[in-house]
Amino acid sequence: MQEKQRISNQPFLFLLRNYFKKVTGCRSNSCPNNSTCKNFSKDNSCHCSDTAINLDKDCDDEKDPCFSSPCPGNATCVSTPGERSFLCTCPPGYSGATCDTAVSFCGTNSCQHGGICGQDPVHPVCICPAGYAGRFCELDHDECGSSPCRNGAMCQDGINGYSCFCVPGYQGRHCDLEVDECVSDPCKNEATCLNEIGRYTCLCPHNYSGVNCELEVEECWSQPCLNGATCRDAAGSYACDCAPGFLGDRCELDTDECASGPCLHGGLCMDGANSYSCNCTGSGFTGTRCETLMLPCWSKPCHNNATCEDGTDNYTCHCWPGYTGAQCESHVDTCSSNPCPPDGECVELSSEQGRLVQPLSPSSRPEASGYICICPPGRTGETQGRGGLTQIPHLINRKCWDFYVIKF
Repeated sequence: MQEKQRISNQPFLFLLRNYFKKVTGCRSNSCPNNSTCKNFSKDNSCHCSDTAINLDKDCDDEKDPCFSSPCPGNATCVSTPGERSFLCTCPPGYSGATCDTAVSFCGTNSCQHGGICGQDPVHPVCICPAGYAGRFCELDHDECGSSPCRNGAMCQDGINGYSCFCVPGYQGRHCDLEVDECVSDPCKNEATCLNEIGRYTCLCPHNYSGVNCELEVEECWSQPCLNGATCRDAAGSYACDCAPGFLGDRCELDTDECASGPCLHGGLCMDGANSYSCNCTGSGFTGTRCETLMLPCWSKPCHNNATCEDGTDNYTCHCWPGYTGAQCESHVDTCSSNPCPPDGECVELSSEQGRLVQPLSPSSRPEASGYICICPPGRTGETQGRGGLTQIPHLINRKCWDFYVIKF
């Protein structure tokens, strides 16, 4: 009975053994090459290691380990023939088994002015703050290079900025705004303000002066009154007190003193400064206004020291010997009759052509008449005085002397 029972159980054990074999599929050392068997998997396959890729379930058929591109980025995968391993050749700036670790090439303090070191596949890169440039942020950017300041302003470069220093008359960040100097109303006393570049000008009313028209004008300062007039200053004006003989707002008009006809008897009136004068010539009158009858002899009409005698409406000239004419203007030609011998020279004593070197008597008008004869050398003789007073001696010791008369 027991034997029968043992035989009857064998088919069950066989089936059970085959079931577990079918289910697990894993046997001792069934997955070679350091692979791991996956129990209860559908295909009872082996899980191969990361360094080998196999086509079959037992990891027996090996492929290229670089097939799956295990090296990231620009790294290069290198496999060893007959080996299940690979090697990653890293580009500059990276390291590690799979080149996934970045290496810093910037060095200590290589980035200047606060720059931050960044990574680049070939070279280190400094990320510069605003206002700086260059590989290591060593260059200060010149913000004045674009000439941002206007109207002659001076530009001063700064860190990531600039400052404009404006010339007078302009304002604003770029000195592009003109300053209105009149906005503060600097002109006084209702003056007009003219805005100009960097300054202003005040147009003052006529009675004010100064930069801001703040000074009241002294109207008499410019001496507006003429011809010796006195100026009186008033509020915004002046008045002139004219000297006698002048009139007008500025005493510029001369009063015509001749307008009233002050000169009498046809005298010519000549106007002056607050005066007049009368020219009485030819009127027969004299005086300031030609009011006095002038005597005929007042004008001294007789010549050659003749004596004038006034008449009722005329005058008479009494001539000295040797002169004749109504005004004694002509001398008597006593030599015209040739009273001297043929070889003698007749000289008139009243002639203006000569004079005696040694007068026969003191010079006087009564003696300036008649004639004398100048004898030639070696001759003497008598002459007779003619045409004059006989008191004048013609000869000395009744002899004819030479060289008594010098002719001019």
